[in-house]
Amino acid sequence: MMTVSRSLLFLALAGVTASVTAADADSSVPASPAFVKMAAQAGMAEVEAAKVALSKSKDPGIRSFAQRMVNDHGSANLELASLAKAKGIEAPRRLDAEHQAMIDSLRSKSGAEFDAAYSQHMNMDHDKAIALFEGASKSPDPEFAGFAQKTLPTLQEHKRLASTLPSRLCGLRPTRRSRAQRYSRRP
Repeated sequence: MMTVSRSLLFLALAGVTASVTAADADSSVPASPAFVKMAAQAGMAEVEAAKVALSKSKDPGIRSFAQRMVNDHGSANLELASLAKAKGIEAPRRLDAEHQAMIDSLRSKSGAEFDAAYSQHMNMDHDKAIALFEGASKSPDPEFAGFAQKTLPTLQEHKRLASTLPSRLCGLRPTRRSRAQRYSRRP
């Protein structure tokens, strides 16, 4: 029970951090090399996490979502790498330590715990990606701006789909509120 509580606390704190980071990222236009690096890392992480989900999850909704992540992010990753190469920017080919740690963490989970962790990551990661691509859509480089604008609706659809995935561990119930709490009026 303590491990589950710690995991939920970690995910909650990570969600708050992601929201703040996403809000900060939304207000700035990343330089093209920074955009390539961040978008490539995020895209590769989505594909790798989805492959883990396809091998670990039994939930049909998660498996369907994961397959879509492999397809959509795989295509976007190739397009981004091609655009970057044409601009003389080298896109990363391997996950950095942060993204690899997230994948390793997912691999260590199974069953409902895996499904909940994967769902939480997909929600958080797509918030970050949307903020990044919204910023990049205002890039002074028309090709990167166009790529971001073209990709943004797909990321928004992914976020919408991710919000429908099971994000709580089965068997855990929200904390019960007392009768007084349920019926108290708040200003």
